[in-house]
Amino acid sequence: MFVIVYLICYYLALSVKSHTGDLNMKKLFIFLLLVQVFFALPSQGSELSIGKIKTLTGTVSVLRGSKEIILNIGDSIYQNDVLHTSADSAAGIIFEDDTILTLVPKTELAVDEYLFAPEKGGLSMFIRMLRGTASYISGIIGRQSPESVKFQTPDAIIAIRGTHFLVRVKE
Repeated sequence: MFVIVYLICYYLALSVKSHTGDLNMKKLFIFLLLVQVFFALPSQGSELSIGKIKTLTGTVSVLRGSKEIILNIGDSIYQNDVLHTSADSAAGIIFEDDTILTLVPKTELAVDEYLFAPEKGGLSMFIRMLRGTASYISGIIGRQSPESVKFQTPDAIIAIRGTHFLVRVKE
């Protein structure tokens, strides 16, 4: 996409007729290029990885927006992802704050909120367990701000006060 906009900007800069010549064409080219970069930055910043798949067996998928994607070791996890393990699968996820989340077969959960910005005092994790079983080991968020980590099940919201727990939601 960037290359296409670059070529369009270059073409427009070359096609501009000006009484001051090449200097104005170069200024227009630089201006249009900066506009492209400026408008591209917000879309890149909204999709920051919050974790990675570290271990995986079987088929693990993620619903990201309206797309279902099969995951592999090393793939990124993003806020608002809905993770799903099939009957013969499991996954280990490590988040940016070193939180470890392990999903066993037939588990589905949504990462509704994740904020790891300790330099700004922003720490938050909210996981919605839809079904299955997950093991949680606290990372920096859970150790520094345990009240900022919550797991919601169909029956209750679990507030974290320790460093390790197991949660199971029956179908």
